[in-house]
Amino acid sequence: MNISPKTKTIFFQVSAILILVAAAAYYISPLVAKYVMVAGVAGFAAVTFTSPYPGKSLRGKRLFNIQILAVLLMVVSAFLMFKEMSAWVVTLLIAAILTLYSSIILSQTYKKEQEDEKKGK
Repeated sequence: MNISPKTKTIFFQVSAILILVAAAAYYISPLVAKYVMVAGVAGFAAVTFTSPYPGKSLRGKRLFNIQILAVLLMVVSAFLMFKEMSAWVVTLLIAAILTLYSSIILSQTYKKEQEDEKKGK
């Protein structure tokens, strides 16, 4: 089953919004927030795992592995939410920082790799 990049992007964005909504809603309705978090993390993980780094550079592959680590930290955050431990905030914050960093640098790395291929390096 091949999903279009546009559909993956929409699914990725909706999943990220669900995670954000769950984090904000936790203090209003913890029970609902837990399940919204699981849905968001599941979608986020599905898109991340089905979209590996397309390039060949070692740096790009390392950055993709950082994204995988961030997804695993999101899973830990959801688990900690269900256990009603406040540490979920810390793991989610670390995951968010890692995701932001790797997303920005990964796109730059892939773009540079494509330019180097065009130049013949």
